[in-house]
Amino acid sequence: MKKRLLAALTAASLCVSLAACGNGDAKTAGGQSGEAGGNKVTLKFNFVKASTDPEYQWYDEYFSDIREASGEEVNYELYPSEALGATADVLEMAAMGQPVVVDCDLSYLANYVPDLAAGMAPYLIQTPEQIKTLWKSEVGEEWSRALADKGLHLIDLHYFGARNLICNKEVHSREDIGKLKIRCAATPMWNEVVRVLGGNATNTAWSETYQALSQGVADGAESPMGLLYSARLYEPCKYLVRTEHLIASTAIVMSEEVYQSLSDEAKKAIDDCASDFADKAVERVQSVEKEYEQKLVDEGVQIIEIDKAAFIEAAQDTPKQFPEWSDGLYERIQQAIA
Repeated sequence: MKKRLLAALTAASLCVSLAACGNGDAKTAGGQSGEAGGNKVTLKFNFVKASTDPEYQWYDEYFSDIREASGEEVNYELYPSEALGATADVLEMAAMGQPVVVDCDLSYLANYVPDLAAGMAPYLIQTPEQIKTLWKSEVGEEWSRALADKGLHLIDLHYFGARNLICNKEVHSREDIGKLKIRCAATPMWNEVVRVLGGNATNTAWSETYQALSQGVADGAESPMGLLYSARLYEPCKYLVRTEHLIASTAIVMSEEVYQSLSDEAKKAIDDCASDFADKAVERVQSVEKEYEQKLVDEGVQIIEIDKAAFIEAAQDTPKQFPEWSDGLYERIQQAIA
């Protein structure tokens, strides 16, 4: 109860900040009526990546396409580097009906619908294309309806990158990793990811990861190549282990209330552009991964190829760690993406 109240107060204070951040031409949901019969809205998109990241331009194009396809009923503003606030707080704003959009991994959405954490189970998703397959499957549709009941609309689920381990010691087996403290976010699924890798979970905010590695609080961290590079983790860590433990996805989420306030034309614009973006993301992210891997090598990082068999075997126990999941969920996902 106290946690929910605190989240609501945080969201309320962020609403004031949101109004102050927007430009003078911005229009909020419930404001000026659109010609198509809905409400003109300016969606304020909060995401982790910096404005220097290639994904910033991709998102700019994404929402520009939505604006054009909706006949300018849907406008947008981009807020990189979580300029509106922490992801969890802005996600709560969306659930409360504010015109914000958030990119987040499924562990955040599992706070609303626990089954969504299963989409992050290590070694479950095998190819980037399977992410969209899961999103469009019966399981994905069930997740979307469950999120809508919580006030959240799942705009899309797209490829974020293959996650690998970077560390300050040379390792060649799961047993070697067992000697290391691995940074991860403070959620059950991220702790489970570290268990599968064999390491000891150290819960640290991403913004504090560089410091944790530099000071010995953590010995390693995991993320896609681009984030490992942009966070300069190649400075304290010179070994990248190609674990590829997650073919990771990002969810784009907005308020269900705001989505339903739009005209049918605007809803279709969001839906169609989201589907197109999910397809484009696969090729774009794969291209960037290769680029950033070379940049890491250029900074003196040694790439270690590792036998994944021990990790994959450990991942078979992941469903046992989450008794709150729906019966047979893991198997249903396997069937959906097969």
